[in-house]
This record gives sequence, C-alpha cells and structure tokens, in this order.
Amino acid sequence: MKKVLIWVPLVALVGLGYYSLRNVRMQYKFTRGETAKVGRGDLTIPINATGEVQPRSRREIKAEASGEVEAVPVKAGDVVKEGVLLIRLKPDDEERSVQRAEQDRDRAETNLRRAKITLEQRSTSGLAASNARLEQLNARLPQAKANYKHKEGLYKESDSPQLEYLTVKAEYESLLAQIKQGEADVEDAKMAIRLANEDVASAETAVQTAETTLGDAQKRLVKTKITSPADGMIVQVYVKEGEVIQGGKTTFTGGTVLAVLADWSECYVRAEVDEADIGVVKELSPESARPGGNEANTNGATPITAHSKVKITVEAFPDQQFEGVIERIYPEAKKQASVTTYLVDIVVTSDNRGRLMSSMQGDVEFTAKSVYDAVLVPHDAVKRDPNNEMGVYVPPDASQGEDAEPKFIKCRLGLDNGMFAQILEGLKEGDVVYTTLPQKTEKEREDEEARK
Repeated sequence: MKKVLIWVPLVALVGLGYYSLRNVRMQYKFTRGETAKVGRGDLTIPINATGEVQPRSRREIKAEASGEVEAVPVKAGDVVKEGVLLIRLKPDDEERSVQRAEQDRDRAETNLRRAKITLEQRSTSGLAASNARLEQLNARLPQAKANYKHKEGLYKESDSPQLEYLTVKAEYESLLAQIKQGEADVEDAKMAIRLANEDVASAETAVQTAETTLGDAQKRLVKTKITSPADGMIVQVYVKEGEVIQGGKTTFTGGTVLAVLADWSECYVRAEVDEADIGVVKELSPESARPGGNEANTNGATPITAHSKVKITVEAFPDQQFEGVIERIYPEAKKQASVTTYLVDIVVTSDNRGRLMSSMQGDVEFTAKSVYDAVLVPHDAVKRDPNNEMGVYVPPDASQGEDAEPKFIKCRLGLDNGMFAQILEGLKEGDVVYTTLPQKTEKEREDEEARK
C-alpha cells in the first residue's frame, strides 16, 4: 500500500512534465513560423475534364434474314477479320421465301406473255378486221348514193313508185349508219390496243417487282450466314443457339441486334469540358479539330499541336499514364442541371492504349499554360501586406535583433497553380521566405505593450 502511495505522485509528476515540455515545443513551433527557400523549376497550369473511353467505331450487327440460330462460333472479346462467320441461321424459312418468290415471278411472267398475245391479237386481227369492214362499207357508198339520187329524181318527177324510192333511200341511210358504226369499231379497236399496251407495261412492272423480290429473298438466303463487315473486336453477343430472330426486311424495328463489333484499331476519350475552359482548349487544339476554322491564339499559352500530348489517367490503372491528341471539338453544347459542357474527342496515342477498355472513366489534363526554369515560391508564401500589395515576407536581418518584424517584399507574380507561384520580379533563387508567419506569445505582446 505504501509503494502505491509513492508511485502515484511520481507518475503524476512525470505526466505533468511531459505535458509542459510538449506544450512548450508546440508553442515554440507555432511562434517561430515556417520558412522555405526560393527555387527554380517548371510550372504548369492544367485544364481538367472527365470522359469515357470509346472505340473508333461501334457497329450493331443485325440480320436481314429470319430464322433459328444454328451456330454462334464467336464470343465477346474475340478479335475477328472482315468476312469471318459470326452467326449462322437455319436456312429453312428463307428457302421457303425463295420458293414463294420464284412462284410469284413465274405467275408474273405468264401474265406478261398473255398480255403480249392479247396486244398482238388486237393489233392485227382486231384492228385489221374493223378496218376491212369499214373499207367494204365505204366501197359500197358511191353506188348506193348514186342509186339513191337517181331514184329520188325519178320520184320527184313521178316516174318512180314511192315504195321503190323509199326502199333505196333506206338502203342508203342504212349504209351510212353502218359506216359510222365501222368507224366507231375502228376507234374501239385502237382503244383496245392502247389498253393492251398498258396491260403489257403493267405486267412487265409486275415481273420486275417479282424478280426484285426473288433477288432479295435469294440475298437473305445467303445472309443466313452472317459475317463480320470489318476487322474488329466482338464486344457483345446477344443471341445463342436455338433462338428465333426476325430479319430487318420483315420488321419495322430493323431486325434483331445479334452482336456488336467495335473497331479498336484506335480508341479515344470523349471528354466533357466546362464552358469556362472550352475557349482555351479550342485555341490549344490543332486547326483540323476546331469547329469554327482558323482562329488566332491570343492568350499567350503554349499550343498543343498535332504532336503534343494530352495526359489521360484511368482508375483501372492508377500507376500508368496515357497520352493523346485532340481530334475533334463538338460545337453543340451539352446542358445538364444548369451545367454546360462541350464534348472533346482525344485520340489515345500512347503505346499502352491496348490496356484501355470501353466505358472506362478517364481523367483528362490539357496543358493550358507552362513556364520552364522559372523562379518559384510555395503558394502559401504569397501574401498581401496592409496596403493590399502582393508579395512575400522574409526573415529580418540578424543585425536587427530577435524582436525585429518580418520584412515584406513586393513581387511581380506570374503563373500560380495552387502549389507554387512564379516570381517575375522581387526575389532570386535561394532567398528564404515565410510560408507561415511567426506569432508572438502573450508574454511577448505584454512586454511590447509595456515598453510602449
């Protein structure tokens, strides 16, 4: 019990001593301030944006033919060449379509032959017979007219009986009526020929339509073997063996999407650049990427040429950096939740681009302004004096004594990226500046007041 009573005061004394010493050290660090040396280096102010990794092109593979999927020899991730078989359908449905189209074509050709025969009949026998009958009637007309005039004269002189005159007159008038009918028959025959010509033309159109339908059916039959339209990578396969699909020629939706082919020979990041930065990015981009043509670079920044690099990072590979160049700036703004951005395509050019995958989120950094081998100070060293002048505070000369105040030096500043600031005038390399100004203790302030 006595030992316990002895140790308790000792522990309390050690703790109090440690706390006092620690407090003195912390207070000393706080009151003396922190300094840094002016150095030299490169400074860059970037413009940052985010976007998605995308392939050069993305094509949906649809079937023109309909039927049951018989085989799918590829899978997602396969790299294929143009013409490689992707999907094969059973040809039964399309073979029946070809047979129906052939039957329709045959019927159309039969109708055409009949229409031509009818035209030939009406052009030869029909019209010729009508013309022959009209010629016969016209040949009898002079004699009938002369006989009628003769009998009419005799009748008027009372040398011919009335019945004989009326009979001749009736025969003459009947012949005139027959001639009019014959002329009408000739016109009807001509009209029938025109109608027959139209029937032939309609039948020819029907044959052409039937042949086109047959050709489409034959193409769809060939399309039961669906091949790759270009080199690329299969990124999605949506069908499997045994499924029945509808072809694009028979549906309003354009057919079933069977697979998706992506061209990964090139990839790019489609970044969304804030409207406040798009002007600078536009000026930094190659002329071919700008939507408005040539515009002079007026901001004094270092331009990004076709050979300059844009930095790209992705979360999937945080320890790697990718590089690219600006390929296109889209003129149409994208607005969402009162935020306006512009789409910018950056083609990835670095050798490690093969690691990237579709829809990866990428952080893009455009180098807007840069300086090299510049005089730099930490950003925290830049301060304002009571007159609102920009500059830095430096330690006082040793000859001024311990109570001397830090000295303010007005500076002309250049670029500032939030970490370092460029000094154009006022400091040189090796100078010491305060990043945190020293603070007086309460006792020092009291002593100072007492001296006043």
